[in-house]
Amino acid sequence: MLIVGFFVLIGSMVFYIWIYNTTNALYREIDQLKRKEASLIAQNQMIVVEIERLSRADRIKNIAMTEIEMVTPLPETLAVVIDSKVLAVE
Repeated sequence: MLIVGFFVLIGSMVFYIWIYNTTNALYREIDQLKRKEASLIAQNQMIVVEIERLSRADRIKNIAMTEIEMVTPLPETLAVVIDSKVLAVE
């Protein structure tokens, strides 16, 4: 009976150590993933700022005029004709 109790105790201790090590490994992985998430969030914010900087209208207009040699078109006269039959409510 003493030997059975001894094996149960040893088995319980091994199980406890296995649970402890598994839990620690998971906590380390969670910590690593949180650090990676923070890094990716910061990187994403920098990319958003860069996109906003590159998307400015004055920058695009300047590149179009200097590098591609595009010109601003002259304003055109636009006449809008409204057909009263189309607007009539039936």
